[in-house]
Amino acid sequence: MRIIWLIIGVCIISEVQSQTFIKRTYYDDLHEMPKEVISLNKQDSSLHGPFLSYYTSGSLQAEGYYLNGLSDSTWIFYFENGQKKAEGKYSQGKQTGKWRYYFERGNLRAEGIMKDDVKHGAWTFYFENGSEKSSGVYYKDQKEGIWNYFYEDGIVKAQAFYERGTGNYKEFYPSGAVKNEGKNIDEKSVGRWRYYYESGELEAEGEYFGGLRNGLWKYYHKNKTVAAEGRFLGGEKSGIWKYYYPDGSISSEGQMKQDKQEGFWKLYYPTGDLKGEGSYDQGSGTYTEYYANGKQKSSGRIKDGLKEGTWTFFSEEGLEEGKAEFKNGVGEYKGFYPDGTLRMEGTIRDDKRVGEWTLYYPDGRVAGVYKPIYENEKPIFRTKDLKDPNEKGSDKPEYKFRNKKIRYFNPSINEYRGVIFGTNPLWMPFGSLPLAAEYYIQERIGYELEVTVIRRPFFSANENVLVDDLYSRGSKIEFRQKFYHPDTPMGLLYFGHEVIGEIQRHYVNVMDNQGNQSSLNASEVNYGYGLFIGTRWMERPGDNGFSVDFRIGLGLGRRHITNNYESTPSNDDLFLELNRDEFYLPIIFSINLGYGFPKRRTTSTF
Repeated sequence: MRIIWLIIGVCIISEVQSQTFIKRTYYDDLHEMPKEVISLNKQDSSLHGPFLSYYTSGSLQAEGYYLNGLSDSTWIFYFENGQKKAEGKYSQGKQTGKWRYYFERGNLRAEGIMKDDVKHGAWTFYFENGSEKSSGVYYKDQKEGIWNYFYEDGIVKAQAFYERGTGNYKEFYPSGAVKNEGKNIDEKSVGRWRYYYESGELEAEGEYFGGLRNGLWKYYHKNKTVAAEGRFLGGEKSGIWKYYYPDGSISSEGQMKQDKQEGFWKLYYPTGDLKGEGSYDQGSGTYTEYYANGKQKSSGRIKDGLKEGTWTFFSEEGLEEGKAEFKNGVGEYKGFYPDGTLRMEGTIRDDKRVGEWTLYYPDGRVAGVYKPIYENEKPIFRTKDLKDPNEKGSDKPEYKFRNKKIRYFNPSINEYRGVIFGTNPLWMPFGSLPLAAEYYIQERIGYELEVTVIRRPFFSANENVLVDDLYSRGSKIEFRQKFYHPDTPMGLLYFGHEVIGEIQRHYVNVMDNQGNQSSLNASEVNYGYGLFIGTRWMERPGDNGFSVDFRIGLGLGRRHITNNYESTPSNDDLFLELNRDEFYLPIIFSINLGYGFPKRRTTSTF
């Protein structure tokens, strides 16, 4: 039978070849860069037979088969790097059956059933890391029934129930709280939608039309007062928009056109006093800001909503205080003493002073380098006031300033100092609970003491441990010094060293001939020294907030075990699990969750 089918297949191929001829096309006139290899019917020159197409680089772009001018059989499409892009079957020129689509690196992007060129049946979509993104059923290219959507870590992101492409959609925060809800038609938002804070309060509400915001929208503070209100036209802010403080007083108002400020705008303090005013044309124009007493604070040009060009800043007394040259909203500021000598210089971004700032004495000498920290919207530094040493009764600044050679030991002005407490209950199932406290000095150095409670198993009382099973009780103390680097998207990277001390007692419950239970034990004392690297992610590196500390390293230690029982072969066998090597290499690995509390210090504004 197999021979018969083989003969039939050869005959069919021979018949096709006898009816077709091969044509090759090229990207270039020298015929060195192939474009397509196609099979054409000898009678009417229609596509009939195998088909190949290529990228200009020479790599295969697609391969398949034509039957009487229509795509037929299995087709495979490729990215230029050679990875599959899509694969599936055609029947009479239309996609049918199971189709798969891929990311350029080769991971599956989507898979599902096609019928007559449209999705019809179960479909699943994936993130590039392989986790599921969404799944559900299509009916004639429209979503039908329950659809589930996920975050990349597998947590449910949203759920919807569709009838012929129309469904009620509800999205969630990773915590499970509702984030937004509304109606979808053909995968576009329509009708009334509501958005919520993670704590449950209404954040915004308004209408969608064809997937774009349209009509009146309102935004709310958590105390339920209106935060902003205005209209959208085709997904862009248009017409009069007003913004409010949480107490209901207006903070700004003006005209919007195609999502950009247009015409005259006014900003207000919570007291109702004028804070600023600007005149705009498609988001660009001039702006002047005022102090609450009505005196001019700053003025300059706005381009596409960002400060641009030369800006001038004034004191509350009306004197020119400094100038800044802005480009795309980032400015280099120079501040002056009343006599015109340089007082300070640094960078302004988003209307705040960022990075390193340098202060000068009136005679031109550097007074210090510091990083601004904002409290109550005012920039401050947390050291004693800088005083001119030439002034009567003054001393030199208490702190040394940045030394580029040994950055880890030299304090700098305005650095954050605080205590970070950390722990991680997730270690308890593994027999330990770390409790750490670190005296942390921003982007420079930290001193940490960590005490780890050891209980293996952690949640079992001594008398409940099975007979002949080894269990341990004790504690470990680690004192470490960390050398931090400046904050990056990877966190505050650091390296350091530590000393380790550990005391444990290992037990085994035993049963005597009369059925009485007792325990044997051996004590263990370890001490060592280790080196490590790590990173600390902080909610606010220059202020109090939550923190995650990850560390990994290796040490060298010495172990001493004392048997507190009669040494017999049967008793010794009960403690075979203990590592009795005198010298060992302790692996340093920990992930601690913590919270930083600032150390109170004298502060000064500028």
